[in-house]
Amino acid sequence: MSTPVTAQYLLEGAAYSLERCGQLLCDARLLYLSGSYATAVALALFAREELGRSHILLDFRQDVVGGKKVTIKEIRDRCEVHLVKQEAAMASLTMRAETGSGLGNLLRTRSAAAAEPASKEFRETSEQLEEIDRKLKNRTPDDRGKLRVSALYVDPAEGGWKRPTTAITKKRAYEVITDASNDLRGRGQRYIMPELYKDDDPELFSALTGWADRPQLTFPDHLPLFVEDESAS
Repeated sequence: MSTPVTAQYLLEGAAYSLERCGQLLCDARLLYLSGSYATAVALALFAREELGRSHILLDFRQDVVGGKKVTIKEIRDRCEVHLVKQEAAMASLTMRAETGSGLGNLLRTRSAAAAEPASKEFRETSEQLEEIDRKLKNRTPDDRGKLRVSALYVDPAEGGWKRPTTAITKKRAYEVITDASNDLRGRGQRYIMPELYKDDDPELFSALTGWADRPQLTFPDHLPLFVEDESAS
């Protein structure tokens, strides 16, 4: 447990975590298509944690390449916390708004003002959106952790019980799986095309290209386009 691990060991762990993320998302997609939306969401959020684990392990690997020592205990301690993995998995952030909502109106106003980027309206709406984006980034990992729990477990609530099968809608499941799949594609692209590392991280490029039997990633197919009036609990 206290023996230092090698850079290759960490590279393997990062690759296997990416591989597992893809497998879980493929399974989440099948559950979604069968109508099991709550379980699909739970699985997709566990997949996100594997995506985060991969990123954490690559960070540890950089430490080892730089001369630091990393042990299995350190890896387990860091990867034990769900929130830490959700934070590490954040590769992108999608801002969604209902038509007629405050955010929806703000996005529409900024879009209309985009033709004049020097205008006061464009500047002010951009600043407001940047602040909303900052707050979303801060709270999203915790929100995803809570959503994973609510998608798995029956929970007491005022006036009754909160059940995953009624708390998670088809629309919510579509968004969670789609966002996670897009983030996997973004992170996985550099793994399957290591030449993208060649300029900014030649050492990792060499390690990936020199690993002949590294695992192949599986990416889930895109879900059928969601139509609002087809939403079901």
